[in-house]
Amino acid sequence: MKKWYNEPFFDSTSWIFENLMYLNLSSEEALTVLMINYLNTKQIRITNDVLCKRTGLSYEKLDQVIALLCAKNYLDIKATSKTVSFQLNGLFESEMAKREAAGSGSLYDAFESEFGRPLTQSEMQMLSEWVHNIDSKLILYALKEASIYRSLNMNYIARVLKDWMDKGISSEMVEEGRHLGRRKNS
Repeated sequence: MKKWYNEPFFDSTSWIFENLMYLNLSSEEALTVLMINYLNTKQIRITNDVLCKRTGLSYEKLDQVIALLCAKNYLDIKATSKTVSFQLNGLFESEMAKREAAGSGSLYDAFESEFGRPLTQSEMQMLSEWVHNIDSKLILYALKEASIYRSLNMNYIARVLKDWMDKGISSEMVEEGRHLGRRKNS
Protein backbone atom coordinates (compact mmCIF):
# COMPACT_ATOMS: atom_id res chain seq x y z
CA MET A 1 0.00 0.00 0.00
CA LYS A 2 1.23 3.45 -0.90
CA LYS A 3 2.30 5.65 2.01
CA TRP A 4 0.13 8.73 2.53
CA TYR A 5 3.07 11.03 1.76
CA ASN A 6 3.61 9.32 -1.62
CA GLU A 7 0.06 9.92 -2.82
CA PRO A 8 -0.21 12.20 -5.88
CA PHE A 9 -2.33 14.75 -4.02
CA PHE A 10 0.22 15.17 -1.20
CA ASP A 11 2.17 18.44 -1.33
CA SER A 12 5.37 17.63 0.57
CA THR A 13 6.71 21.19 0.43
CA SER A 14 3.57 22.66 1.97
CA TRP A 15 3.52 19.91 4.59
CA ILE A 16 7.13 20.67 5.58
CA PHE A 17 6.43 24.41 5.84
CA GLU A 18 3.23 23.82 7.83
CA ASN A 19 5.00 21.51 10.27
CA LEU A 20 8.41 23.17 10.65
CA MET A 21 7.67 24.22 14.22
CA TYR A 22 7.06 20.59 15.25
CA LEU A 23 10.02 19.03 13.45
CA ASN A 24 12.71 20.40 15.77
CA LEU A 25 15.00 21.53 12.94
CA SER A 26 17.67 24.21 13.03
CA SER A 27 17.53 26.79 10.25
CA GLU A 28 20.32 24.98 8.38
CA GLU A 29 18.53 21.63 8.75
CA ALA A 30 15.24 23.13 7.57
CA LEU A 31 16.94 24.73 4.57
CA THR A 32 18.64 21.44 3.69
CA VAL A 33 15.42 19.44 4.07
CA LEU A 34 13.53 21.89 1.86
CA MET A 35 16.29 21.85 -0.75
CA ILE A 36 16.45 18.03 -0.80
CA ASN A 37 12.67 17.89 -1.10
CA TYR A 38 12.74 20.44 -3.92
CA LEU A 39 15.50 18.65 -5.81
CA ASN A 40 13.73 15.29 -5.40
CA THR A 41 10.45 16.80 -6.60
CA LYS A 42 12.16 18.25 -9.68
CA GLN A 43 14.13 14.99 -10.15
CA ILE A 44 17.43 16.85 -10.05
CA ARG A 45 20.43 14.69 -9.12
CA ILE A 46 21.59 15.53 -5.60
CA THR A 47 25.26 15.77 -4.73
CA ASN A 48 27.13 17.56 -1.95
CA ASP A 49 28.29 20.11 -4.53
CA VAL A 50 24.69 20.81 -5.59
CA LEU A 51 23.51 21.11 -1.98
CA CYS A 52 26.39 23.40 -1.00
CA LYS A 53 25.84 25.64 -4.00
CA ARG A 54 22.06 25.87 -3.58
CA THR A 55 22.00 26.27 0.22
CA GLY A 56 25.11 28.40 0.60
CA LEU A 57 26.40 26.06 3.32
CA SER A 58 30.07 25.08 3.50
CA TYR A 59 30.99 21.43 2.94
CA GLU A 60 31.79 21.06 6.65
CA LYS A 61 28.47 22.59 7.74
CA LEU A 62 26.56 20.51 5.17
CA ASP A 63 28.23 17.33 6.50
CA GLN A 64 27.15 18.26 10.04
CA VAL A 65 23.59 19.00 8.94
CA ILE A 66 23.29 15.77 6.96
CA ALA A 67 24.68 13.80 9.91
CA LEU A 68 22.10 15.40 12.23
CA LEU A 69 19.22 14.73 9.81
CA CYS A 70 20.33 11.10 9.52
CA ALA A 71 20.65 10.82 13.32
CA LYS A 72 17.07 12.12 13.67
CA ASN A 73 16.03 9.48 11.11
CA TYR A 74 14.59 12.21 8.90
CA LEU A 75 17.03 11.55 6.07
CA ASP A 76 18.17 8.27 4.55
CA ILE A 77 20.93 8.21 1.96
CA LYS A 78 20.93 5.19 -0.32
CA ALA A 79 23.82 4.47 -2.66
CA THR A 80 23.82 2.11 -5.61
CA SER A 81 26.48 1.57 -8.22
CA LYS A 82 24.82 4.21 -10.42
CA THR A 83 23.24 6.78 -8.11
CA VAL A 84 22.96 8.19 -4.62
CA SER A 85 19.46 9.05 -3.42
CA PHE A 86 18.47 11.31 -0.56
CA GLN A 87 15.14 10.16 0.86
CA LEU A 88 13.09 12.12 3.39
CA ASN A 89 10.63 9.32 4.17
CA GLY A 90 11.73 9.34 7.80
CA LEU A 91 10.66 12.97 8.08
CA PHE A 92 7.12 12.03 7.12
CA GLU A 93 7.20 8.83 9.21
CA SER A 94 8.36 10.55 12.40
CA GLU A 95 6.08 10.48 15.45
CA MET A 96 5.00 14.05 14.70
CA ALA A 97 4.25 13.08 11.13
CA LYS A 98 2.19 10.11 12.27
CA ARG A 99 0.09 12.47 14.41
CA GLU A 100 -0.27 14.78 11.41
CA ALA A 101 -1.26 11.84 9.22
CA ALA A 102 -4.03 11.08 11.68
CA GLY A 103 -5.30 14.59 10.97
CA SER A 104 -4.76 14.87 7.22
CA GLY A 105 -3.43 11.78 5.48
CA SER A 106 -6.05 9.58 7.05
CA LEU A 107 -8.70 12.14 6.15
CA TYR A 108 -8.55 10.69 2.66
CA ASP A 109 -9.03 7.22 4.13
CA ALA A 110 -11.93 8.50 6.26
CA PHE A 111 -13.62 10.01 3.21
CA GLU A 112 -13.14 6.88 1.13
CA SER A 113 -14.40 4.71 3.98
CA GLU A 114 -17.44 6.91 4.57
CA PHE A 115 -18.19 7.22 0.84
CA GLY A 116 -17.66 3.47 0.38
CA ARG A 117 -15.46 4.01 -2.67
CA PRO A 118 -12.19 5.61 -3.76
CA LEU A 119 -12.30 9.37 -4.15
CA THR A 120 -12.27 10.76 -7.66
CA GLN A 121 -9.42 13.01 -8.76
CA SER A 122 -11.59 16.12 -8.40
CA GLU A 123 -12.73 15.02 -4.91
CA MET A 124 -9.09 14.46 -3.88
CA GLN A 125 -8.20 17.91 -5.21
CA MET A 126 -11.07 19.53 -3.30
CA LEU A 127 -10.09 17.70 -0.10
CA SER A 128 -6.45 18.67 -0.61
CA GLU A 129 -7.46 22.35 -0.84
CA TRP A 130 -9.54 22.03 2.32
CA VAL A 131 -6.65 20.39 4.21
CA HIS A 132 -4.43 23.38 3.37
CA ASN A 133 -7.00 25.97 4.45
CA ILE A 134 -9.24 24.42 7.10
CA ASP A 135 -8.61 22.61 10.38
CA SER A 136 -8.54 18.86 9.65
CA LYS A 137 -10.79 18.14 12.63
CA LEU A 138 -13.41 20.52 11.28
CA ILE A 139 -13.29 18.75 7.90
CA LEU A 140 -13.78 15.41 9.63
CA TYR A 141 -16.74 16.80 11.62
CA ALA A 142 -18.31 18.09 8.38
CA LEU A 143 -17.89 14.61 6.87
CA LYS A 144 -19.60 13.11 9.93
CA GLU A 145 -22.43 15.61 9.64
CA ALA A 146 -22.87 14.75 5.95
CA SER A 147 -23.01 11.08 6.91
CA ILE A 148 -25.62 11.72 9.60
CA TYR A 149 -27.81 13.58 7.09
CA ARG A 150 -27.11 10.95 4.41
CA SER A 151 -25.73 13.61 2.09
CA LEU A 152 -22.36 12.09 1.33
CA ASN A 153 -21.11 14.34 -1.41
CA MET A 154 -18.36 16.91 -1.56
CA ASN A 155 -20.70 19.79 -2.43
CA TYR A 156 -22.77 19.22 0.71
CA ILE A 157 -19.62 19.01 2.84
CA ALA A 158 -18.32 22.20 1.21
CA ARG A 159 -21.59 23.98 2.13
CA VAL A 160 -21.31 22.75 5.73
CA LEU A 161 -17.72 23.95 5.97
CA LYS A 162 -18.55 27.33 4.38
CA ASP A 163 -21.50 27.78 6.72
CA TRP A 164 -19.39 26.93 9.77
CA MET A 165 -16.57 29.19 8.67
CA ASP A 166 -18.97 32.08 7.93
CA LYS A 167 -20.34 31.68 11.46
CA GLY A 168 -16.92 31.35 13.05
CA ILE A 169 -17.56 27.79 14.20
CA SER A 170 -14.37 25.98 15.22
CA SER A 171 -13.67 22.29 15.74
CA GLU A 172 -13.68 22.96 19.50
CA MET A 173 -17.20 24.40 19.23
CA VAL A 174 -18.34 21.31 17.31
CA GLU A 175 -16.74 19.04 19.92
CA GLU A 176 -18.61 20.89 22.67
CA GLY A 177 -21.87 20.92 20.68
CA ARG A 178 -21.93 24.73 20.56
CA HIS A 179 -22.45 24.68 16.79
CA LEU A 180 -25.93 23.16 17.17
CA GLY A 181 -28.68 25.60 16.47
CA ARG A 182 -26.23 27.83 14.62
CA ARG A 183 -26.41 25.69 11.48
CA LYS A 184 -29.19 26.00 8.90
CA ASN A 185 -30.07 23.01 6.74
CA SER A 186 -28.17 23.20 3.47
